[in-house]
Amino acid sequence: MHTNVRELMIRRVTVLLLTLSLAVGAVSCSTPDNGTSTADALAKALSAHTVGDLSFDKPAADVQKELTELSKGIDPVWPTVTVAGVEVKDDNARVSLNYTWNIPKLAKPWTYSTGADMKRNGKDWTITWTPEMVEPKLAAGERLKLTTTYGQRASILSADGMAIVKDRPVKIVGINKEGLSDTQAEASATALAAVLGIDAAAYVAKVKAYGPVAFVDAITLREDAFAALNQDQLNAVKGILVTPATLPLAPSRTFASAILGTVHEATAEDIEKSEGKVVAGQVVGSGGLQASFDAQLSGTPGVTVSAITPAAATPTTAPADAEKAPAAESAPAKTLFTAEATDGKDVKTTLVPDLQSAAEEALASVKTPSSIVVMRPSTGAIMASANGPDSKGYNTAFLGQYAPGSTFKIATSLGLFRLGMNPTSKVPCTTDFIADGKKFLNAPGYAAEATGDISLTTAVAHSCNTAFVSQFDKLSQEKLADAAGALGIGMSNDLGLDAYMGAVPRDSAGTEHAASMIGQGKVLTSPLAMAAMMSAAVKGSAVPPVLVDGHDGKAKPAEGADLTAKEAGDLRTMMRAVVTDGYLDILADLPGAEAIGKTGTAEYGNDVPPRTHSWVIAAQGDIAVAVFVEDGDLGAVTGGPLAKTILAAAAGK
Repeated sequence: MHTNVRELMIRRVTVLLLTLSLAVGAVSCSTPDNGTSTADALAKALSAHTVGDLSFDKPAADVQKELTELSKGIDPVWPTVTVAGVEVKDDNARVSLNYTWNIPKLAKPWTYSTGADMKRNGKDWTITWTPEMVEPKLAAGERLKLTTTYGQRASILSADGMAIVKDRPVKIVGINKEGLSDTQAEASATALAAVLGIDAAAYVAKVKAYGPVAFVDAITLREDAFAALNQDQLNAVKGILVTPATLPLAPSRTFASAILGTVHEATAEDIEKSEGKVVAGQVVGSGGLQASFDAQLSGTPGVTVSAITPAAATPTTAPADAEKAPAAESAPAKTLFTAEATDGKDVKTTLVPDLQSAAEEALASVKTPSSIVVMRPSTGAIMASANGPDSKGYNTAFLGQYAPGSTFKIATSLGLFRLGMNPTSKVPCTTDFIADGKKFLNAPGYAAEATGDISLTTAVAHSCNTAFVSQFDKLSQEKLADAAGALGIGMSNDLGLDAYMGAVPRDSAGTEHAASMIGQGKVLTSPLAMAAMMSAAVKGSAVPPVLVDGHDGKAKPAEGADLTAKEAGDLRTMMRAVVTDGYLDILADLPGAEAIGKTGTAEYGNDVPPRTHSWVIAAQGDIAVAVFVEDGDLGAVTGGPLAKTILAAAAGK
């Protein structure tokens, strides 16, 4: 009985407390806004560029319209607005607002403070709308306008400090739609596309999309390319307009194009992808160093934010005898904020223009993807990097991933040195050798006199496949990978452009391991990596390639013990024999320092007989060269003459 009474009392107390809680809550909810909540809502609304359901002294729809019109000239840039404080006096309040405009590419934001007035309206507040709420100097009827200016885009320089890429004259060719009907404009676009050899459907669509009096550019051409067009056909196009201009360009259209990249005026796609960092009229880099060093080359744009008064609308009708009124003029713009543009800074490369041109000319007639890379072993400077026309703009030199074939026997030789062998050590060179069930052969026409037990030097000079494959059970795949790493294969190094420095798997076994001994299997390198390997043999240590002066590539060596001076000297001894007693005798009569080198032929594909990559790596003095032809003959046949041409051109460079 006592228990029931106690439970009843507890229930009554609980109900009483709940009732009191609800009553207190009701009082709390009905507490008038002290101005803070409305001020915060205003700041959020201004930041979001929409007034929402806030209460103003005029219809919210009118406020929204004025806010939208006011900001059209600065869109999509818009500030973040925060409340700095609220000062209440009787039924009035003054809200202090802080504005922060993060304008693209400016190091510091544009900041200022302004305010808004509010009047109490019962438990709520009514905001007094004025343009000064957005910017203190704004007056009624004025609009914001953002103007962007650009400094001088900097140049890409050669090793001697001269500009490779600089402003050169161009012609912008297009259609002026003014005075043309839609049908005429479409016909002119089709005709112009035929003369220029561009996509007619795409250009017609572009012309249709532009306004009725717009100039619609079709292509920008160097002056020599423009002069090569059929001028009679060009002038016959109704509405044709050719405008002279300048653009930062290399000496020729193909000159180191994969390295340098190009520039162009920002497209709608560029602007959209940039998320506000790129604006209309801006020149941007596309590919190569122009893209990867775009920020340095372009500098910092300058901006001016102004308050402008739009010109009054001109009446559409007037009495016939009325005196012609002068055109309406807007009041002078009022500057609210300005930041000066800064010029870009030059990017200095290690390229030697004469040598680059010589390499491109040497590859001009090669009808398959190809490349030549020239490096200075003492510094790692890339003096030239050329790709043949059939690379079709792809950077074969830096990005190609190919089996290096017999050029890789230099790495294999280093691995054998580390087992105790030397250039005079004997190895068996037989007609064939079976490794793990697979028969390996020497190249067709292999010299019979260089068979039997021969020195390692002779095996390198004549490129005896079976001699190297016969050592596969002595030199492990891991030690082979270490030897390649000591010569730079597989190092990591940021050139400023993407580059592939090769890879030698550590887990290849059996037939695949045997194939690795002669640069096949899953061994892959690029022409750049092979130029670096040759440079290592010349210098006596791994050589990270360098393309841009002052750019820290944060090079990290591949796995494996460092190359020693003794090992490098022995490698050079054997590669000298390739010139004096082997397949690269074409280099024997080069004047100056003794030339050294190694040829390579790597089978690929499923054709019978298989197709072959042609390689040559060579050096003379402080010059190292890698030559690659994707679909070639023996290395000595295809690559030998190219290597000689480049070493001769490099003499004294």
